[in-house]
Amino acid sequence: MSRIGWCLAWLSIVAATPAFAWRSQGHMATGLIAYDRLAVRDPFAIAAIDALIAQHPDRARFDVALAGLAGAERERRLFALIARWPDDIRGTPYDHPHWHHQLRVVVGWSILRGPRFGAADHAFRRNLKLLRDPGADPAQRAIALCWLFHITGDMHQPLHAGHRMDGRFPLTDYAGTKGWVRRSADAAPETLHHFWDTAADRAEEEVAGADAIAAAVEADPPAVEEEDADLVAAYRSWVKESERAAADTAYPDVMDAEARSPEKAGLLSQDYVARARSLAERRIGQAGERLGDLLAAVFPRG
Repeated sequence: MSRIGWCLAWLSIVAATPAFAWRSQGHMATGLIAYDRLAVRDPFAIAAIDALIAQHPDRARFDVALAGLAGAERERRLFALIARWPDDIRGTPYDHPHWHHQLRVVVGWSILRGPRFGAADHAFRRNLKLLRDPGADPAQRAIALCWLFHITGDMHQPLHAGHRMDGRFPLTDYAGTKGWVRRSADAAPETLHHFWDTAADRAEEEVAGADAIAAAVEADPPAVEEEDADLVAAYRSWVKESERAAADTAYPDVMDAEARSPEKAGLLSQDYVARARSLAERRIGQAGERLGDLLAAVFPRG
């Protein structure tokens, strides 16, 4: 590739913006799992979070969705809504498109494997610092809280940490957003990124689906090692896990199937679909449990 070609490749990766990481069900399940963990270990944090969200400048959105709920049911649903808020406000002044990902080439050409693109690392550090500052504006702290929920979920999705760059996708596959697959012979083409966003989704509507994912994960919880006391260091370890998952699971058996147009979308094997579902559930579970621990650290018992 020429020097000009490499420059174009570099710029295209910088500009890449994956659409989502997990859809609503996955993000909401992450919030539910975090709530359930805190309800047992540190209910003080739940009350502190509820009080802070009352100061949120977009509070009306939460109030509408929580109408008719009370007590623990309302608190638990609130956690689910907090986790999905940064997706709900896309295209508004609250939106930060590059806060949702931190991408690195994990398969294919090795020359650009070192750099990471996307602002998730910056966003995690920025929002953690803001949330931990009791003197900061409560409205801004409430927004920061939502982003920490969401980024924790985002960066457990393998294709928000890694993507491919090779002869078929010389400017990368934009974390699977430019690559097309079919999950079954009678299924419509979808991007590889969308497939992974929805790999754990249930057929039910959003709330019921999120509850079902959380219940399945909590019935067989994933192993979560003791976290680094430095929350930024812990976050970076989660990202490395997702990079490995993208390199070891998301891409190896899909390289030939992933096509550059929906008309040529290749068929995923049912073994791949099953493994993706299992990994997606495990990553959502790990995100929820780690989020619960993070919140307990940020909102220590009085």
